[in-house]
Amino acid sequence: MRTAIEHINLFDGIHEKLEENVSIIIHDNLVEDILHGEYGTDQIDQSIDGKGYTVIPGLTDCHMHVAHSHTFDDRVDEKVVQGVANAKSLLMKGFTTIRDAGGITYGLKKGIDEGVVDGPRIYPSNAFLTQTSGHADFRTSKSEFRIVDRIYASGAAMTGEAWYADGVAEVLRGVRENFFLGASQIKIMAGGGVMSLSDPIDTIQFTEEEMKAAVDAAADYGTYVLAHLYTPGAIKRAARAGVKSFEHCQLMDEECARILSAQGAFIDPCPNMAAEAPPIIMNHPVRRAKQLRVSAGEKIEAELIDRYDITLLFGTDSHDGNPRDLIHYQERWGSYKGLKAATGNVNELIKLTTYQNPYPEGEIGVLRKGAFADLLITKDNPAANLSVLAEPENLLFIMKDGKIYKNVI
Repeated sequence: MRTAIEHINLFDGIHEKLEENVSIIIHDNLVEDILHGEYGTDQIDQSIDGKGYTVIPGLTDCHMHVAHSHTFDDRVDEKVVQGVANAKSLLMKGFTTIRDAGGITYGLKKGIDEGVVDGPRIYPSNAFLTQTSGHADFRTSKSEFRIVDRIYASGAAMTGEAWYADGVAEVLRGVRENFFLGASQIKIMAGGGVMSLSDPIDTIQFTEEEMKAAVDAAADYGTYVLAHLYTPGAIKRAARAGVKSFEHCQLMDEECARILSAQGAFIDPCPNMAAEAPPIIMNHPVRRAKQLRVSAGEKIEAELIDRYDITLLFGTDSHDGNPRDLIHYQERWGSYKGLKAATGNVNELIKLTTYQNPYPEGEIGVLRKGAFADLLITKDNPAANLSVLAEPENLLFIMKDGKIYKNVI
């Protein structure tokens, strides 16, 4: 089937300047061509008048936990139900792809890919890789302990969301188990967190040897490691180990920025989590203190990312996404860089997955010949005013994989 979207102004995910008055030809689920001027209509099955609005690639949230909850006490089946609802919500907000940064996603991803449920494409990390007493040690009481290998006296630890690994051998096993379950990249907890109570922010988690074991094992499978961290010590250790994607980093210093820039690393600040943490964080004094410290580092982090031109990714660190979080990016880096963080930069990130890419048939994050037909039509130009995406009524059209999910043009 061929669809033409006509009279539309195109943001291709890369260039700030729009291509004006183009026609996008979609063949089944791929962009077949982008044309200027008149074209033959004899093989077009349906035409959609874009009415001079702006078309952009579908958004990608690069730090999502679609089936994970902050309470840590839900059963696996409850998390799956939440994941189905969250996936539908994400798609209808314009997120046609997510990189899940830890959680139970293999069944949900399969259901979406097979058309059983609606949702975005998922690049799954599967279980968080954590050391004992690390950021993903979800035990909620000191009476909960490890009984034997992989068996814990803790329901939270038995969901499969986290893989506890101490020492190189356990790290290697955890990485390989995640690949067995279909991970496209690996997530490690490399430093202390805001929500967790057993690890202060300043802890550096995993030795350099352990981190390097995860990176090497991921490279053996043709892909990369992303790491949760905040402090210079954790960032520098992860960089030495070969981590490619750095999550949060609000307490980074100038030396960190130089290192990440020189290595061509990606950074995913998730600034909304520092600025507007969920109530479960706000209402606990230890979490609140950590959240305030992280939030205080955001201005310097934003300046360093700009100064050293580190490749920026958009992430919300949430369960069902929130396009209003794009306003944080607009405020810190401007509309164009913020939009590119959720589109064109993702295309570069996905290249790191090589043969682990679960969607190799088309490109993601860009609109050009050969890209997936994942696109949004908006009332205004988000590259000039990113806040337009914060209001649902400004999102006029949603297409994923060539299928229309919303059309109010």
